[in-house]
Amino acid sequence: MVYGFADGSGSHIGGRSGPPKVRCIGAFLGDAEAWIDFDERWNRVLDKPEWPTRIKKFHMYDCVNQIGEFREWKFAECLAMYGDLVGVIIESPKIIAIGSSNRGRPKKLSGTSTLPQLGLTRDQSSKWQQLAGRIDEATFERALIQTKQKNLELTTAALLREVKEVMRPMGSAVEPDINVLAAELIRDIESASRKEKLKTVVQSRERLNPTIHKRLIAALANAASDSDNFKRHLSDNFKELRANGKAYQRLIRERMAEQLEPDIAEKRRLAADFENAVVREISYHEAKNLILSNEWLGNMGITEYAFGLFFGCHLAGTVCFGRTAGASSICGPDHEGKVVTLCRGACVHWAHPHSASFLISAACREMTEKGCHVFIAYSDPEAGEVGTVYQSCNFLYCGMTRPKKRFRTPDGKIYDGRKIQCLTRDRTGGGLKYKRTRADQKKLLIEQGCEFLDGTPKHRYVGIYGDRRMKRLLRRALKWEVSSYPKRQQACETTSEEFDYKLGEISNSVPDLVHAV
Repeated sequence: MVYGFADGSGSHIGGRSGPPKVRCIGAFLGDAEAWIDFDERWNRVLDKPEWPTRIKKFHMYDCVNQIGEFREWKFAECLAMYGDLVGVIIESPKIIAIGSSNRGRPKKLSGTSTLPQLGLTRDQSSKWQQLAGRIDEATFERALIQTKQKNLELTTAALLREVKEVMRPMGSAVEPDINVLAAELIRDIESASRKEKLKTVVQSRERLNPTIHKRLIAALANAASDSDNFKRHLSDNFKELRANGKAYQRLIRERMAEQLEPDIAEKRRLAADFENAVVREISYHEAKNLILSNEWLGNMGITEYAFGLFFGCHLAGTVCFGRTAGASSICGPDHEGKVVTLCRGACVHWAHPHSASFLISAACREMTEKGCHVFIAYSDPEAGEVGTVYQSCNFLYCGMTRPKKRFRTPDGKIYDGRKIQCLTRDRTGGGLKYKRTRADQKKLLIEQGCEFLDGTPKHRYVGIYGDRRMKRLLRRALKWEVSSYPKRQQACETTSEEFDYKLGEISNSVPDLVHAV
């Protein structure tokens, strides 16, 4: 006689979209002798003294999400039990696994489990292996607790976000810079959710309580009046960035030098000698204060790690790193985990003339401790940049990038052409509201009055850091062709190095003023 255990996937009561349309059933079959042996070994795992509690009934959903009988368990302990129980299944050659999607004769489980058998995709496996190799158990547990507090269910993406947050240096309490406040104000003013609420209210205005209706009209009138007043004051003495042979970054720094700076004498005294300089990792918010004040793009891009240059206790510069897609195209798939992008960076006006190269070189050496050895950086000719600072750091020049399409919306904002794909579907609220092809989305944008622009190619640099063996290995693996350094075409007053380094490609909207030529 053959005995079996079967279970199905899908909710019995349905989800947000109603009862499930598709269900799958999986099962294990075996004779009585095989199941008696299986039951003994299964219970030996459950009876191990190292477990916090004796589990009466193992449920995979409870184990992964630490609920039910696993509520008091650490996640590492849940994974350990899961691995031991999988081992029991693998070591049972007389137990046959079948599923509703199988065709032909059921196959026995082999001695080597595959990712599909474990319910994992290759992408999930890769992410979890990277995560496990970079953090210790205490950090993992802390990130897990924060994830559980913010999310109802554990997901890989949510856990990765919390791990980055936990590993990010806490730093001291940082008072937001005026530019940070201005950037937050822009987001508030352009809030899509507020516009959507107003649109909904206007469409159903006949149902409004007269009192609330009147108050809303008055609030909008007052807001419009205040906005006009603030706009008039902000427009006074405003000067756009103009191309005059200098990089935009330097022009911003020169404007900042005209402002009053506290303790400027002490800062210049300390910055005169690199003996007073220290480069260390800083928090996201510390970097954000300096970047938004001195970096011409005015946003943090894809920043994951940030390093600061200190003269004494004064922050004089910061450089930021992040990861982007396409890393395998640089040194091949075997080294894509070692690739990171220099996405943002800036120095203040009172810093040492060679602060930029000093900071970049020191920060790249620090990043090698995190397993990053290949650094990609970009310089934008549209902003007057040629990448002099990367040349001084002995980065390899790998030519120009292909120009990327951009589009300007009727309200004047400019977006990278890659954002079109993000607009092809809307999942706000937990459900799919619409889905379009990229061609249909582009056609819709044109009908809405968007103007498509040709982007400008950017200078591309590659820096390789590590010991001699690592640098030799990665240099041989580099797929991009190396060329001679470009030089600035127009003469202008410059120091031996540029502070003007724009790092990374445009990933967010950029105001018109930074694109003015």
